[in-house]
Amino acid sequence: MSAGQATSIASHRQGGFTLIELMIAVAIIAILASIAYPSYQRYVQQSRVTDGQVGLMQAASEMERCYTVSSTYPADDCLVTTSSPDGVYPTISLENSGSTFRLEATGGTRVTSGCETLWIESTGERGPDACW
Repeated sequence: MSAGQATSIASHRQGGFTLIELMIAVAIIAILASIAYPSYQRYVQQSRVTDGQVGLMQAASEMERCYTVSSTYPADDCLVTTSSPDGVYPTISLENSGSTFRLEATGGTRVTSGCETLWIESTGERGPDACW
């Protein structure tokens, strides 16, 4: 075997990946995924809470429009949004006394712990604080 043949055989063998190289690549991908996945989960949870906030703000805006027309917060004359836009908070309920109101959005099982019920009042107060 000549030197030229040995070189071509050696260069031909180096065309693929070794098992160690593949294992290192898989380990790197696993580390990146373990870092990225919790961040993604937090983002998804925050977007669900934001859906409830949007529903409450829309319902409060509708109540304020009714107040502009009648100088009171009527319960029957106003059409108020009854769920969040994406349905994460399927129930938005209204408690009203004519001069004030309180809206509560109740979430399903997909909502972050502690933010199952969001609320906003006519005075601008809202809660729970950790969810706003």
